[in-house]
Amino acid sequence: MTELDVREIPPNERHDRIHDAFDDLEPGESLTIVNDHDPKPLYYELSAEVPAFDDEAYAVEREGPERFVAELPKSASGSEPEKVRLDDIDGEPAAQAFPGTEPKTVRLSLPAGEGVAEHDHPHRDVLFHALEGSFDVALGGESHRVEAGELLRFDGERRVEPTAREDATALIVLAPRGEA
Repeated sequence: MTELDVREIPPNERHDRIHDAFDDLEPGESLTIVNDHDPKPLYYELSAEVPAFDDEAYAVEREGPERFVAELPKSASGSEPEKVRLDDIDGEPAAQAFPGTEPKTVRLSLPAGEGVAEHDHPHRDVLFHALEGSFDVALGGESHRVEAGELLRFDGERRVEPTAREDATALIVLAPRGEA
């Protein structure tokens, strides 16, 4: 187990140091960080940007007013094919099909009229596949209607805001863009 106490590290250097320590882990290992605040922003950053981060096994415990201890697990790598049923994936409105692996594959289920706040997926190509129902997918303010059975592909640098027109489910693939 690797532990990193970041409380004495200047705030503008913490995330870089954590990323470096996480990168040095072997698959299946975990990085324990000690922080002076809840590291929820770090969790969101790692979940969105680091494929090897196993966000479902993440844990944090408050041990005092300025002591938070978080476990940042690195996914074990495997060469065996993985299969999952979309209906068996836990998490609402969005959940990863294969946590900690690339490309990120997410099931999104929304009731009619509900949406996901505008966001982006830097350095990724996005494939949005409506499985059931229909969505209005705003890309940089331009709306695209996506019906069940249709696919929408776009550059993850574009701001996206999906909204369900009716109860709807989509499978979203976030593929890392190769360096040109």
